[in-house]
Order: sequence, then structure tokens, then C-alpha cells
Amino acid sequence: MSCDALKAIYTIQPDLLTEAAKIAALVFPDTEYKLLYRQASCFDAAFIFPKNQYHLLGQKIGNNNLSITFKKEKHIGKNVNFSVCFFPKINTMTLSGYYSEGMAHLIYTPFNNYNWLNGKGYKITTPDCVGEKFELLAPKFYTFFEEFFID
Repeated sequence: MSCDALKAIYTIQPDLLTEAAKIAALVFPDTEYKLLYRQASCFDAAFIFPKNQYHLLGQKIGNNNLSITFKKEKHIGKNVNFSVCFFPKINTMTLSGYYSEGMAHLIYTPFNNYNWLNGKGYKITTPDCVGEKFELLAPKFYTFFEEFFID
């Protein structure tokens, strides 16, 4: 991440995390999260995108990416931990979380275009538990991140 981008994130960190928590509360209202943010790397992208797609995007992804992990404070009941990765250079965001069959990734681009992938990179239908929730959150997170990171 460039020095200017890092300064901007550290300057807006409390606002960024507060607003991100408000967005998550739209579908997880009774969950208290500990939010962890960091720069998302190309390794993160390689983990999410299928190999053939990653090879096409790898050079374009760049370094100015953001990842926020929402970790449930109390480990009682269902696992509602999830991560949001924002890749501004390719105008793409991912939401990743667990469902009954393993890991699911929602790959979101503007204007409600999205695809679901499982942990092995294969397309899947909307997964149970998190599917509809992530589909509701995706445009809200994208619009929020777009305000901060896309010139």
C-alpha cells in the first residue's frame, strides 16, 4: 500500500471500522464483532479466486487492497465470522464465510453482479446461512469502500 493510502487508513480507522460494523449489523444485529483490518495481499486474492481467473487478474490486483475480518466476540452458537476484501484496482470485492459445506466466497462487482464460489474455486448456488445475508451486504460494503478508496 502506498504511504498516502496507509496514512489515509490510519487517519480514518475509527470511522472505517465503525461504519463497517454498522453495515454488518444490518444482517447480524445481535452479534458483537471484533474487527481486524489489514492490507489484503495477492496471496489473499489467490486464495479466493480460481487459478485461471487469478492468472488473468494477478498483475492488475496491485497492493492497495483492504481486508476486514469480523470475528464474533463470543464463540457460542453458529459461526458467523466472515471477511471482506476490497480490490479497488479491479473494482471487485469479496465476502468470505462458512456455510454447511465449507467455505463460500461471494465475488462482487458493481451493479449487483456477483458469483458464488466454494473453497475450491468452483461455482456454487447461493449457500445456506450466509448467502442471502452476504448478497444484501455486498452492495452496501462496496459503496462504502468506494467512497474511501476509488479515485
